[in-house]
Amino acid sequence: MDIFYPQIINILTNPPGNLIYHIVLAFAITAALQGILISRRSGQDEPLGRALFGLGLVLAGQVGLFLSSGLAWQGLANPHVFLPPLDRAITLFSLVWIGWMWAFPKTTRLADALAGMASVVLIIAFFFTLNLWSNQPPDLAYNGTDFDLVWELAALIVLLAGSLLLLVRRPVGWGIGLGFMLVNLTGHTAQFLWPVANGDFAGAVRLAQLCSFPLLPVLAQRALNPLFQPARAAGAKPSNFKVAPVSTEKKGELEPGLARERRRYSADARATQAWLKVASLTNSAELPAALTRAVAQTMLADICFLVANPGAAGDIIFSMGYDLIREEDIAGISIPRDRLPSMAASLQRGRSLRLEPGSSTPDLKSLGEYFGLGPVNNLMLIPLANQKNNLGGFLFLSPYSNRAWNSEDQSYFESAIEPMIQILEYSAQPEAASGELESLRIELDKTQQENEHLFANLENLRRQTTSTAELELLIVVQKEAQETIASLQVENERLMQVLQAANDAHADRLSTAEGAHFEAELRQTLQEIAHLQNNLAKANAQIMVLERQATNPAVQMVNEEREAELTAKTVNTSAAIDQAIAETRTQMQAKNITLQVDIPEELPQLFGDRDAILQILIQLLQNADQATPAEGTVSLKVRIDDNSASQPYLLFQITDTGGGVAPQDLSRVFSRRNRADYPQIQGIGDTGEGLSIAKTLTETHGGRLWVESESGKTTTFSVLLPIQVKAAVSGEGHALASKNYSEGSDPDSGGPEEGNW
Repeated sequence: MDIFYPQIINILTNPPGNLIYHIVLAFAITAALQGILISRRSGQDEPLGRALFGLGLVLAGQVGLFLSSGLAWQGLANPHVFLPPLDRAITLFSLVWIGWMWAFPKTTRLADALAGMASVVLIIAFFFTLNLWSNQPPDLAYNGTDFDLVWELAALIVLLAGSLLLLVRRPVGWGIGLGFMLVNLTGHTAQFLWPVANGDFAGAVRLAQLCSFPLLPVLAQRALNPLFQPARAAGAKPSNFKVAPVSTEKKGELEPGLARERRRYSADARATQAWLKVASLTNSAELPAALTRAVAQTMLADICFLVANPGAAGDIIFSMGYDLIREEDIAGISIPRDRLPSMAASLQRGRSLRLEPGSSTPDLKSLGEYFGLGPVNNLMLIPLANQKNNLGGFLFLSPYSNRAWNSEDQSYFESAIEPMIQILEYSAQPEAASGELESLRIELDKTQQENEHLFANLENLRRQTTSTAELELLIVVQKEAQETIASLQVENERLMQVLQAANDAHADRLSTAEGAHFEAELRQTLQEIAHLQNNLAKANAQIMVLERQATNPAVQMVNEEREAELTAKTVNTSAAIDQAIAETRTQMQAKNITLQVDIPEELPQLFGDRDAILQILIQLLQNADQATPAEGTVSLKVRIDDNSASQPYLLFQITDTGGGVAPQDLSRVFSRRNRADYPQIQGIGDTGEGLSIAKTLTETHGGRLWVESESGKTTTFSVLLPIQVKAAVSGEGHALASKNYSEGSDPDSGGPEEGNW
């Protein structure tokens, strides 16, 4: 018990468990209101109106608290400053009006006036407390403060006064009302004497509310049932009810004409227990079964199914079901969408559906056949959908009771759809992010081994031979590691976004230790990726030199121990651009491609290897020409970027109209590949070698080459080259050694910082 109690308190005061708290209270209040609203169709008397008014105020308070919590979760309000005073004020507001309903079922002017005045005082007290609390230190917990103690003392006074009124007045059902008061009195006493440290919300009070609010439908029964109301004066029998005379018939039987309506919803202990189980789950794999069971208990549905969204062409998947009559789970199955056309359309569009006997659609018949239920006369489907997500829906069947689902049932359940969607989202994100992180680490370990094998082969090749055959073998081995690294970079960026969103949404749920663990895991992953990138950059530079040696025997290395070198000189940028355009103009003219050039009148000179810079521009222009269809357009734009604090850069952008590159192919654009092993990338004209060499040459000059694509339209390759190289080179003709840059590198080390592009 010492361990169980703190766990329950933690669930009820932190997301997503606190969503269950709001849902259970809303269901309990709505269940009571539902019965009153149904009865008011045939007439209205004083107890009905008072119960409807009081329950409406209580429900409005709970909805206001839930919406305020949602704004805080979205970062639109400070949850530590705004929510604790609001939570205490709404709790006390609810106790005032619930006590008023229990003790005064008929009009009492003094009691009505006092309840109204108390509400006004509570509103003023809330704003006064909020103003004082906002000036307190941000690390101070609300529980146990003077503000908390004053609110709890006021609640104890209200509860004691309500209990005393029930004992004195003794209205019909006063014993149940007294039980409600005593349960809440216990919770507030525990919060007053033993508040949970380092918390902002009263967990003991919320636990007491979960135990007591399911009694609220008794207020509706008292207002609806004439046998449960105080005796009336002679001759004042209500015209809308037929009272059965005293009879010796078997207990439970009614006189003809006195109908007994089946309960439509439940907020009893079993339903509350089912929702608490949903809140306490730590394994998301158990969520569908627990959530389906809780919904079935609350809606009193014979059978309830959690159904997945089939999309545009998929079958309808029944993830999990629960048979309330037999009290057993139903295993999920898949049914072709053409057998359930109405359900498929409803799920895809996110619209509710109700079917009754005689419907022309085959849905009812197909469900009865697949689940062996016989005739399924009534069906209601409520989608789990909002503006952002469509997660499927809940299907309600009544093959045993033959219950007809109506618009009130639909409205009742739709009011709780949004918090259920949040429960499913909250439960899925942290576990999915952890699983993806573990998969990423496994891939990194595998890539590390492949990378080590690559450099072993490279070292052997350098010591033994530089023949063309062995060079090709090295390229094939190296490309696999390079592609894996590229894909891991994309996956790592996506994972960081997922974890950031999960951390924002679960700031109150994740402990400090768990957050530090995720941060350490990500930092280690990034370091390993940076290390592998550096090694691959060295390998690319060395392979480029070996390629030049294999194709031109006159090019020899002075030492096999030296790194690849390029000759650094002052480069006339305008002349290099003109030459690159001249060498690619013929191919473009053959396809009648329009080349649009946007270049400043004066361009600064670059410092680097002229042939290498020329090769970069030619390669990108040739790729744009090959990717662009006839009669298309290619544009070349050059800009001076002097926003960097370290040094200015020249930005070259070559854009083609070849239809763009698919998002899943972007990570492979610069990888070395051959046509036998990999198909041509749609939207890329290069066969695989040229773009990889261009990227290596760019990075050797301390620059960066990247690609952006607008699906179905254009692809843009951007090259950023430093105008001045900050290296230990004082004049022309010196060697420009290949350099490697990883995330977080010093911008003054010769290359731009990764995060500033």
